Amino acid sequence: MFEIHQLEKEYSTFRQEEFDSKWLNFEELNRYFFLKSTQKEQIGTSFLGNPIYKLSFGSGEKRLLIWSQMHGNESSGTRAMFDVINFFEQKSELAQAILSNLTIDFIPMLNPDGANVNTRRNAVGIDINRDFLAKESTEIHVLLNQIEKGSYQTLFNLHDQRTIFNVGQTAKPATLSFLAPSYNVEEDVNEVREKTMGIIQAMNTELQKIIPGQVGRYTSEFYPMSTGDNFTKMGYPCVLFEAGHFPDDYQRNETRKYNALAIIAGLNALLANENLPFDTYTSIPQNGQKYLDIILRQVQIKNEGKSSVVDLGIYFEDCYNEEKNSVEQHAKITEIGDLRKFIGHLEIDAENQVYQGEFKNYPSLDQIATFMVGTIKLENGQLIN
Repeated sequence: MFEIHQLEKEYSTFRQEEFDSKWLNFEELNRYFFLKSTQKEQIGTSFLGNPIYKLSFGSGEKRLLIWSQMHGNESSGTRAMFDVINFFEQKSELAQAILSNLTIDFIPMLNPDGANVNTRRNAVGIDINRDFLAKESTEIHVLLNQIEKGSYQTLFNLHDQRTIFNVGQTAKPATLSFLAPSYNVEEDVNEVREKTMGIIQAMNTELQKIIPGQVGRYTSEFYPMSTGDNFTKMGYPCVLFEAGHFPDDYQRNETRKYNALAIIAGLNALLANENLPFDTYTSIPQNGQKYLDIILRQVQIKNEGKSSVVDLGIYFEDCYNEEKNSVEQHAKITEIGDLRKFIGHLEIDAENQVYQGEFKNYPSLDQIATFMVGTIKLENGQLIN
């Protein structure tokens, strides 16, 4: 019934239109509800009083909760969630099997205050994903209350990861990464983690058919304050999704597609009554951190008869402009020197072009790179060389 290649071909038929921007705020979420007339239930409010909604689908005995944007600037999971909802509405054989066997609740923006200003944290400055013990954020109580009354067997926690990650020791970007969180410092594997690993293994098996070598795995270091580790400790299989980079996809629409297909593959895996095999979970390569967005190779810097040839490493940051109520992509110099151990999503050979400026003590990295960065253009999130 499940065929990942066919599902990928059909993706355009259930892809939610008009959600192409990486920045997804609360207003845009409400526009989706207007477009789709999707039934929603308010389950709480954020610190600033924005509603937090739940959407429910299916009628099966197995119950699953999927939530996204607990980090407000991580929208790929939310947008993929909309695609999955459209897939349900197509009523294909697979969709009907999922909906008859599973009950699925979605929380499509746990942190609307953070989403409105494109920040990881909530309005108070709390990282909700690290607030399980203190429980000082309004939003963590909304999540915990829903889980307490939801009688769920499985949890999917949807996040985004930075563009720096590669898969293992390869030059392939980590388009998607997963984690079966630990429940103790020893990183022991119990029945709960086995179930989580089995779901991830099933998704990875399918994803390797369409994005081979582009799936990574986070290390299972125990984080005592994080939600995933504590939900695992409580007995919930909790799959951590991390949506990453796909080449030339800075708005993350290709990544969003594979995220949606991964969710559907995970739901399909949950249809099985037997325990899912997890024997190859640890064979999924761990994430490396070899990537920079742009590397300028062989830039020559001169001053008073002395010169150095360096590489410049640039990382893109999405910065909220309050005056314009928009998000702008800024290039920031984060590395300088011999960057041979890094890979650039875009690499430019400066061919010993000279930067000759006024150096007073130690120059800023931005000062050194200004002459080169100005030649690099972005258009709709795409790199133009």
